[in-house]
Amino acid sequence: MFLTARQAQAAKPRPKAYGIPDGGGLTLWIAPDDHRYWHFRYRMGGKQPRISLGTYPAVSLQQARERAAECRALVANGIDPRKKRRDEKHRDALVQINTFKAAAEYWYKHKAEAGRAAATLAKIRTYLDKDILPELGDKPLQHITHADCARLQERIEKRDAHNVAKKTRGWLKQIFSQAIARGLCENNPASELRAIAAAGPAVKHHPHLWRSSRRAGSGRRSSE
Repeated sequence: MFLTARQAQAAKPRPKAYGIPDGGGLTLWIAPDDHRYWHFRYRMGGKQPRISLGTYPAVSLQQARERAAECRALVANGIDPRKKRRDEKHRDALVQINTFKAAAEYWYKHKAEAGRAAATLAKIRTYLDKDILPELGDKPLQHITHADCARLQERIEKRDAHNVAKKTRGWLKQIFSQAIARGLCENNPASELRAIAAAGPAVKHHPHLWRSSRRAGSGRRSSE
């Protein structure tokens, strides 16, 4: 007989943990402290390992059955549910380590340790926090595209901060180059940003400065 929601709710704790089977390897385990856990037992490689599917009532009976069905499908295809979960956790941990923010902070620390001027470091820090990290910080390095970097450049250019956009291009290239050298990613999506950079405003010369420069130049030529 299958477990019912009423039974799962009404079961009382005992001095020792015990299980109420639902069938097909799914069991509700009840601990002496009345914590309740869904476990799925399966057979693989001559063993009968067990995997947790969550706690009751956060995971309902129906949800536990659905999770157990997913595990049975994995086992039927020769995939160990516990190993799959471990691999996914490991991959998620690597993604967190390999975020752009982590790479950028490593690069910034390297700049500081190399003895860069305090004013330069302050400028880098400002634009990292103001422009770069809000746009790219949480993204995994390997998921950042040329389009992502181009949008960042365009956003800075739209406020006519062309000098900042130029510096940002250089910093992005350095961050990704360093990440490639460390084996964290394979490509540098900031490598071609200069090709699509907007032209900055033309430099305006003040007339009186221009005339003074001309006179000074004429004077030097006369004396020669």
